This record gives sequence, structure tokens and C-alpha cells, in this order.
Amino acid sequence: MSSIQNTRVAVFTPSGQGAVAVIGVAGPAAVSTVNRYFRAAGGRSLREQPLDRIVYGHWSEEDLVVCRRKTEVVEIHCHGGAASISQILTHLTNAGCEEIDWQQWVAAESACPLAAEAQIALSTVSTLRTAKILLDQYHGALRQEIFEIQGQLRKDLAKGAAERIQKLLATAELGLHLTKPWRVVLAGLPNVGKSSLINALVGYQRAIVFDQPGTTRDVVSATTAAHGWPMQLSDTAGLHATADELESAGIAQAQQPLQEADLVLWILDVSQLESGWETSVQEIARDQFLKSKACFDWSRVLVIVNKIDLLPGVVKPVLDAVATSAVTKAGIAELLQEVADRLVPCPPPKGAAVPFTTRQVSLLQEALARCENGAADEACDVLEQLESSID
Repeated sequence: MSSIQNTRVAVFTPSGQGAVAVIGVAGPAAVSTVNRYFRAAGGRSLREQPLDRIVYGHWSEEDLVVCRRKTEVVEIHCHGGAASISQILTHLTNAGCEEIDWQQWVAAESACPLAAEAQIALSTVSTLRTAKILLDQYHGALRQEIFEIQGQLRKDLAKGAAERIQKLLATAELGLHLTKPWRVVLAGLPNVGKSSLINALVGYQRAIVFDQPGTTRDVVSATTAAHGWPMQLSDTAGLHATADELESAGIAQAQQPLQEADLVLWILDVSQLESGWETSVQEIARDQFLKSKACFDWSRVLVIVNKIDLLPGVVKPVLDAVATSAVTKAGIAELLQEVADRLVPCPPPKGAAVPFTTRQVSLLQEALARCENGAADEACDVLEQLESSID
């Protein structure tokens, strides 16, 4: 295969109108191919330039800069418009370069697949807290843990290795949610303040608020975070028996997000509670839940008593529930803390190993099964696949 066929080109910056776009070219013919179209202002060819030297010049009629980052890797920094990017890509692919996406570039250029997966995942995180956990994996936390487990397996310490794999898998749910928000659904009877509460939680007017039962008929979603854990909040139609065709459709539509939810906030209106409610909030909520015929696991429910501004003398915190007012914002901070604690009861310490892709979790599960069957060598081979090329 010729050198040009082993040369790849990728766009690193996202699509859309931008000030600067970055294009990478790597492979045996990277420098010679770029030299066909780039003319340095100083007249020297790109191969004559030192590594990491930023070189100003021209590509056709466009001014841009080029930098030779490695012997066979070149970065092109051009105008961020689609026309400029398209022209450069057309020239390079017509010359024989293979266009790949930036994720393929990262996988090809990285010496460690686990580090490449972490780098790719980092591009999608939405909070500093999740980014820090992925950075630990990028810097080798997961790789080191896998290495130590393999060491135990080679010493025929399968029981200890299995315990460490089980500990890793215990963090898998968190790891998979580093790049995918937790799904938190607000549910309850009509007019208990679900829409107002979701607005209070996200900090801006996202859901329609109107003092009439049945206002919310479609599932309304908004993305936010609770103490650094990303979550998608969904405001659903009030769950109740109704003959209204539109309301019935909204209630039916709410069932799917409820079934898929990681956590359900069941909202009670404080004025709906009976005397002696301080000791029976959970019973009242569960009774409403059963009558609504909602299809989800009660163990995933957090009960909220909303509109406490209507009863200024209410004792807080409410027994076995969180007391809130979407109007005054009372209890909102406490609710966010409770949600974070329910989603991630045991946050990993700094530097802890956390699997964060389905590929990693699947291989760890397979390795654990081999360990438990006494096949230490096979388990070690499975863990070796974590260091093999990613798709």
C-alpha cells in the first residue's frame, strides 16, 4: 500500500460557523501532501520548518497557519467557515488522503485505547465533576487497576481479583452516566406544582405554568445538574383518571419516561395532605401512586411535599420527604442535594478507577464470570482486550 493511502485527514473542530477550524493530517505522506497546496510566506517548505513552529502562509487564496506537530503529523488552522474547510478537505482527499472523523483520529494516535476512550468521552461531558473523573481515567486510573488485577490473576489469586472486578462494576452505573445524564422524572396528581418545580430546579422558565389541572399534556424536558451530576428533568402530565381525550393521551405519554427513569420525584401538594400527615406522607404518596397505575419501581421514588409557602407553619424537614416551595425557592437546595445523594450514594474518591463505556463494562462482566468459574487465565485474556483497539 502506498504512503499516501496510509495518510489520514480529520477535522477536529465542530461543524458550524466558527472563527478558526483545525484540520489534522497524519501519515507518511502528510508533509509532502500539505506542501502541494501550502505556500509559506517565508518561502521555506514545510519539511524545512522545525517541529511545533507556527508557519503563516497561503492555501490557494486563503491565509492560514500550519504547524508540523510530529514528523508525520501536520495541523492546519484555517477560517472556520464551511467553504474553507471543504476546500482543504477536497484538495487532500483528491490527493489520496483518507478522511476520518476525529474520534477515529484519537483512537489511531493514542498509545492506550482506554486513554483514547476517555479523551473521546471528555468531549461530551457537561460538568466539571464528571470531567475530573474522566480525566483520572485518561491519566491511567482504570488502566492501572486493570494491570493490578491481571497481576493477581497471574499469581492465581482469582478470589481477590474477582473482588476487585466486582468493585469496579459497582461504579459502572455512575461511569456510564458521566456522558449520559441521569433521567429524573417529576410525577404526581394534577396541579401539585410539577411545572413550577422543574422551573425552580433548572433556574429558568422551561415548563408552562398555569393554575388549572391538565395543563401539561406533553413531556417537557430540561437538562441541569445536581451537585455536579448531570440530569435530564422531565415534567409529565398529572397522573389521574380522566375522560378527557387529550389528558388521557398526555398521561399515556408519561408512562414511558416513568419506566425509563433513574429517579422519580413524586410531588404532593401540601394542601392535599390530611391531618396527622407528618407521620404518613409516604403512605399518602404511595396510595396516590397505586391509584394512578403508574408503571415504575417505588424504590426509585423520592417523595416531595410542595407548596409549603401555603402553610407557613409547616415543620421542616418533613418526615420521610423533602419540603419545597417552587414560589419562594424554599427547600430547592435541599432537594438538589437529596437527588444527588440518591443518584450517586457513594461518589468515587479522587483518582479512583471507574469504567465508563459499555465495552469496558461488558468485558469486566465477562472477566468476572471467568474468575468465578476458576478460569484465571481466560479472565486475564479478557482483560487484555481492554487494551486492544477500540471500534
